[in-house]
Order: sequence, then structure tokens, then C-alpha cells
Amino acid sequence: MLSSMTGFGRVEAQIDGRRVTVEVRSVNHRYLEMTSRLPRVLAPLEAKVQAVVQQQVTRGKVSIAVTMEGEVEGPAAIRVDHELAGRYLDLARELREAHNLKGDLDIRTLLALPDVLVREEEALSEDQVWACLAPALGEALAKFTTMRQREGEALARDLMQRIEAIRVAVDRIQVHVPAVVAQVRERLRARLAEIAEDAEYNRYRLETEIALFADRADVTEECVRLRSHCDQFAEFVADAQPAGRRLKFLLEEMHREVNTIGSKGQDTQISREVLFLKEEVERIREQVLNIE
Repeated sequence: MLSSMTGFGRVEAQIDGRRVTVEVRSVNHRYLEMTSRLPRVLAPLEAKVQAVVQQQVTRGKVSIAVTMEGEVEGPAAIRVDHELAGRYLDLARELREAHNLKGDLDIRTLLALPDVLVREEEALSEDQVWACLAPALGEALAKFTTMRQREGEALARDLMQRIEAIRVAVDRIQVHVPAVVAQVRERLRARLAEIAEDAEYNRYRLETEIALFADRADVTEECVRLRSHCDQFAEFVADAQPAGRRLKFLLEEMHREVNTIGSKGQDTQISREVLFLKEEVERIREQVLNIE
């Protein structure tokens, strides 16, 4: 079943008392390209996060964003950085002596200086953090995948309607081909008969040329191949494996057959059908660009 390359999934969870939001989104891309944005405390898990996503996505530009909000629940240990505080005091004394200043650095001012007071939080191991993050990531990916599959089903319905319309148009062309070939033969014979009134000619050779020229106007083989491509297109759409690249290649073959029919078919009705086929193939191509 087809899957769209456009998707979005979002989940909120708790890690060490903090609210964590995991978002996975993707847009069209020729290949798989992943970018991730994680808080500093979760940065060591970036490779694991991308590996999990890569197991479920084969094409698309995928963005993974993890944000963390809130404070850790419960009191945290606070300590004084005595070495830094002593350095501040030494610098204050040097400044006072160098510039003949008065006054001392009081305790309140000292405690307000940067990094004198250090909050010590219990550090979680990478395994502990991953045990909390992995389920949230999995749930976000499940929503992301569901959205891609839902859009893929809608794309599949639209594509198969257009493929059926192409089949019907090819049937109309094939029904009309014998009459076109007969008309070409008759026009050539009439024209050559006029020429033969005033000149000697090799009738056998001219009859052969007529047959060859008429055969060039016969697009039966192209119609058969185009119908076969339509059948293969339907098989790819129903396949469980990603089909975007295969469908794109198949469309190139279909476009080539349509162009050949247009160049060989010397008839107004066939020209109208070819114009319709080109429009449908182009619409399908636009849709296929969004398929994984």
C-alpha cells in the first residue's frame, strides 16, 4: 500500500519530572534526509533517535524535534564552589588595593555572583533517559506513520481512477486504429494513382511503400505496451513495499509510449485522445512525487 512522504506526529511525555515533547514531521525529498534537534541533556541519544526513525522511513526530508520544559520535581542539592568564591575575593582585594577603594565584598554580594552557588541534580544514565524517551518517540512515529498511510490511501484511490481513465482512452484509440490505417492506405493509393497517369512506375515497389507507410500509422503495439504499463502500475500501488521510485520510472515509459502514439497517429480523434493521455500522465506524475 502506498505511503505519502508528508506526515506529522506529536507526543508529550515525562522524563525526570520534566515535560518532554517529541515531534516527527516530513516533506517530499528524492532520498532520505534526517535532521534532529534535541536538548543538550539528550544530545547523546541523537544517533539512537535517528536509527529508530530510519527503520520506518525510506524517503523524505524528516525532522525530529525534542523539547524539554519544566523543573525537576523535588529538592535539589546546592553547594558552594569555594574555589571560585575565593577567586572572587582575591580579585576584589586586588581591585581595592590597586585603586585605593574602600569597602568589602559582603556575603550577599558574593553569593549573587555567577556560579558561586551550584545546583546539583541527580544525573540520569543514558539508558534511563532512553527508557523514557523511546516509548514517546515510538508513539510519535506511530501517529506520523498513520498520517502518511492515510494520505497514501487517498493518493492510491486518485491514481487508480486516473489509470482506469487511461485504459479507457487506450481502448478508444485501439478501436479507431484499423479505420485510420485504412484511410492512410486509401489516401496513398489515390495520390499515387494520380501520379501514375503521367509517369511510369514500379507498382510492386510502390505497393510495398504504401504498406510500410500505413504500418507506421498503426499504434497497436504502443497501445498494448501502454496498457501493460497500466497493469504494472496497479501492481506497484498494491505492493507492500515503497513504490515511489518504481512508479516514477514507469511513468517515464508511459509518457514515451504516449508520445509515440501522438507522432504516429495521423488522425484528429487520436490526437485528442493523446492530449488527454498526456494530461493524465502529468497529473499522475505530480502525485507520485509525494509517494514514498
